[in-house]
Amino acid sequence: MSHQRAITLLFNNKINSLQDSDLFLSSINQKIYIPKVAILKYFVKAPYIRRVALTKENVFIRDNYTCQYCGENAESIDHVTPKSKGGSHEWSNVVACCKKCNLIKADKFIKQTNLKLKKSPFPPKGNFWIKTIIGNNPDPSWEVYLETA
Repeated sequence: MSHQRAITLLFNNKINSLQDSDLFLSSINQKIYIPKVAILKYFVKAPYIRRVALTKENVFIRDNYTCQYCGENAESIDHVTPKSKGGSHEWSNVVACCKKCNLIKADKFIKQTNLKLKKSPFPPKGNFWIKTIIGNNPDPSWEVYLETA
């Protein structure tokens, strides 16, 4: 959320600031700190279920930028069951992968190679969407407000 949006919500009495930042706006007789952590005063239900988009970057975030076959840095994604063999493009069939392992696996089934998955792919849940917005390194002061993934 932008500083401008945070101040607008604060002035409109729609949020409470749980923790203020070091940044502030000042006038002749008032100093208003910009919220670092805020909470809505009332719940706003989204009219739809939010799904995390299946993108290369989101697969990297889910798999911690680590190849799910060898543990090296991931540079691409791989379909566990190749699309050419009927595999689908869905969270439970896509993993982060390094180029070397991707070349070894190619369009084969895992059983046809000497590769083994470190962990099975899964659809993201919980606060995963927060990671996609703020990245893997949120502000340390937010830790007490975010549940661990």
